[in-house]
Amino acid sequence: MISVIMSTYKESELQLRQSIESILNQTYEDFEYIIILDCPDNQLHKTIIESYKEKDPRVRFYINEMNIGLANSLNKGIQLANGEFIARMDADDISLPDRFKNQLKYIQDKNYDLIGGITQMIDENGDLIYSIQKVPTNYDKIKKILKYGQCIAHPTWFGKKVVFETLNGYREIPLCEDYDFTLRAVLSGYRISNLNKIVLQYRMTNHSISRQNLFEQYLYMTYITKQYKQGKISDIEKAKKYVEDKNDLKQSKKYLQANILFNSMLREISQKKLLSFVKHGFQLVFTSRYYLDKIFRFVLLSLNS
Repeated sequence: MISVIMSTYKESELQLRQSIESILNQTYEDFEYIIILDCPDNQLHKTIIESYKEKDPRVRFYINEMNIGLANSLNKGIQLANGEFIARMDADDISLPDRFKNQLKYIQDKNYDLIGGITQMIDENGDLIYSIQKVPTNYDKIKKILKYGQCIAHPTWFGKKVVFETLNGYREIPLCEDYDFTLRAVLSGYRISNLNKIVLQYRMTNHSISRQNLFEQYLYMTYITKQYKQGKISDIEKAKKYVEDKNDLKQSKKYLQANILFNSMLREISQKKLLSFVKHGFQLVFTSRYYLDKIFRFVLLSLNS
């Protein structure tokens, strides 16, 4: 019934094992688990995944000949999938035990084509940072909300295989492949929603918070959003040209600094460290106008959810 597709790269042993076991221990058991190793030299991952494959016949393991990136690895998984539905999984996240049971029931009962769910943000040690309180579920609302940003968390995706096949999987819109996919799905008439239940714990690592290409990702998001507002599917080459023209090293550094401040604030508000929260918030206001735009988009998305 379900094909789970996951690409692994250089995740830690503990994170990888937690991720795999969270899938194998699902209360809904009728699935195949397609795992693609995108770092062929990673002997540790080979050993770990092979051990699970020997114990559980639902595991199907493939090793790329060379590193081809997440989007291409997922496209490979889509082509290998036999299930009626495809579920996404990342190699450092943790799915809740009833995720598949709940998402399958929701997508069938409501006749949606692609759905997500609520995520809890955890740190590298698995400690809770914060939890999303609610996600938009109404399809007409989602079509409007997508003008501000992605509202279907990629690691929580659960959708009909035909959607992935019809759209020819993910395109090479760097850093925004999932958002681009969502916009194309809506523009193609597919019905999208979210299950308003926690389905997954999303791991925020120090690397994901401090990676250097966050500003580039923001620029791609800005471009494809503009095209979506006009009812257009983004042209890949024009998107790349837009980002190339706008990408500025100074602004990129400021955007990264703002992201680090913002994530510190999320942790501080959850820990009720109000003084530090206010201090970092004041710094954030004067750090990056582009990041303030991202926050503004997030607020609009939340208010309209």
